[in-house]
Amino acid sequence: MSGAPSGFLGKLSAERPVILSGVLGLGLVVLAVLGARQMGPTADTNTFLIRFSISALIAGFVPVALAAFAPRRRLFRIPYVIVLALLGALCCAYVFGFFGDQTDIVPSLPVCAALGLFLFLSALHPITRNVLRLGVVVPLSIIIGGVGAIGFFALLDVLTAPFAAPALAIGLAGGMCVGMSVAAEFAQLYAKGLSARNAAASAGHAALAPAWFCFLAATSYGLVVSLQLNVGAIDWQIIFAVAGTSILISVMSLVSTTGLLAVLRHSEQVAVDENQRRQRFVESWRPMRRLLPSSTALAASAIIGVLVVIAAFETGIANPLSLILFIGMMMVASGAAFVSVRTSLLIALMLFISTTFAGFVYSAFGFEIPTLADRTAGLTLAAIGFTQITVSWRNAGDIWRNARDVAQNAMCDGLRRFVVVIGTSAAALIVATEAFSWDAGLSTASYFAVVAGIGLFMSPVLMVAMSAQLQKY
Repeated sequence: MSGAPSGFLGKLSAERPVILSGVLGLGLVVLAVLGARQMGPTADTNTFLIRFSISALIAGFVPVALAAFAPRRRLFRIPYVIVLALLGALCCAYVFGFFGDQTDIVPSLPVCAALGLFLFLSALHPITRNVLRLGVVVPLSIIIGGVGAIGFFALLDVLTAPFAAPALAIGLAGGMCVGMSVAAEFAQLYAKGLSARNAAASAGHAALAPAWFCFLAATSYGLVVSLQLNVGAIDWQIIFAVAGTSILISVMSLVSTTGLLAVLRHSEQVAVDENQRRQRFVESWRPMRRLLPSSTALAASAIIGVLVVIAAFETGIANPLSLILFIGMMMVASGAAFVSVRTSLLIALMLFISTTFAGFVYSAFGFEIPTLADRTAGLTLAAIGFTQITVSWRNAGDIWRNARDVAQNAMCDGLRRFVVVIGTSAAALIVATEAFSWDAGLSTASYFAVVAGIGLFMSPVLMVAMSAQLQKY
């Protein structure tokens, strides 16, 4: 079979994995050391590094690894999940002091986040197992990238700035997005018959577009926060810090994931798992397919539009100018990264609808909505997750397929990426909360979860409706 396109970085990562990953990892560690020296011996850089590393290992790597290597057969997987869930619950009780004094050795929030992420990924095991196994190195690579990012913050003297914690969370989420994109593309290409090295090189090349979008999304967040903190003026240091963090973590994730997939020996089980996943998804999607013909999706989209207008008039839209600016920049970022107008339009619609309904939900339950900077961080993370679905929708477009086929193929490919990125993004917010003692971390995580959930619920309707308008059949 002829090979899929592979660019310079993807081919280099696949052919020279040890050298490239080693050089990048060493450079990030050196960056952290330089940042610690720049801050001086009395600074808290080492404390930030230690707290971040421990929290990220607990809340990120451990649950992903445990969920990835769960038994395939349900007979063994259910006891496996139950035993680990009980152990996780005991650990949570221990760190919160139910068996005595509360301990300060192990951070409490990451332990609870690890349990929640493990249960979340285990519940979705049939659609996430293959991508988790292939991308199990991603959490480790973004931890190394995060260590370098903290050193980068220290060199810029913004380690204690209010935007540092959400910027790190956005960088970690971007790294997961890029790494899991490599793993998902590798599974598809390997199942089509490519060799491991060629599949890895092509997957690494394909992940450049998500990496580019994550960089632009982080830059957009930095611009909005800069305008807010400086009363309309642009602080280039903020933008440089946020964008640099995204680059450091995303490149490390892309290179290390591509390199590992290229050097490991893969059996035919990878292709078998990928084909079985697609078959199971098609079977499970049939009820949704029957519920969403084009006419129903168009009518539902009209109803959603009316409800959005009602919600906007009922509760208002907080900071509308900043929201319009941010969504506009997300459209530009999506268009530049994925070269697709309809992808940009779908992301913009999902963000606008989700944030409007989220404001209505918060008002209906009497909850205090987060500040503009925290909401923007949550929306940036949601946009990174939404791209996993919208890009799959772009790739699934075909004039010979009807709207329901396009939406089904898009969700088949994009849903597994979306749920992994969303789950790990929530864990990234917890890690940033613990590492930086970020007071608004939990409220931002809650807002992000609401926005992501609403967007996921609306996405099939919007994809079928837009496909019906854009396709001939």
